[in-house]
Amino acid sequence: MNQNATAQKEQGSNEEEVTDIHDLEKDSLPEGDKDSPEITGYSITFDREKYKQEAAERRKNMYLMAAFMFAFMVLGMASLANPAIYEIDPEILVTINLAFNAIVLLVIPFLLGSVGAVARILMSGTSMIHSGTLVFSSGLMAMFSWVGIKSGVLLSIVAPHLEDKGVSTSITAQASSDFYTMALVAILVGMFSTNLYLFINQRVEHLTQQVNKAAESPNKKSQTDA
Repeated sequence: MNQNATAQKEQGSNEEEVTDIHDLEKDSLPEGDKDSPEITGYSITFDREKYKQEAAERRKNMYLMAAFMFAFMVLGMASLANPAIYEIDPEILVTINLAFNAIVLLVIPFLLGSVGAVARILMSGTSMIHSGTLVFSSGLMAMFSWVGIKSGVLLSIVAPHLEDKGVSTSITAQASSDFYTMALVAILVGMFSTNLYLFINQRVEHLTQQVNKAAESPNKKSQTDA
């Protein structure tokens, strides 16, 4: 009798521990998932198609990494066997020199275009805290304008229209070598880029406010009628 009583007590204690574990697991779940049939029945849903797609994507990435590793291995072996391949040709050195000089030169229109953008933002009364990206992009536009003028591409596009109006192209070609003219161009491009963005942004905000007011007016009428 004593053995049966102790066995029943142990069985009851095990059942209580199991129910406590289930209660703890349910308490750890969110409120909306406690009463769901998938959680209460401990059923696991398995999406086979999604698993196949993920496996195929992993295999594709693995093959791509293996191809790159093989290519770098071939380059490494070729470089070890032929150290002379790292010698740079004089023409490439000249190109690198020109590129470095161009980067240093384009810093000037970037700064001037940024100054023009800051001046336009201050005139508009917009906060400077949230306009950093706008100032940066306006400086880049000023840089691109300098590249277009210095390369002669912009002049070749505008030259036919200038000749029709009797403007000599030699005057415009000389203007591209004048520093103050180019500085003025960079400042104006920066101001124009900022002005264009501010105009479009204000127009979009105005249209959005009109749409919101038009959407709110029927609701107010329905509330007053009720």
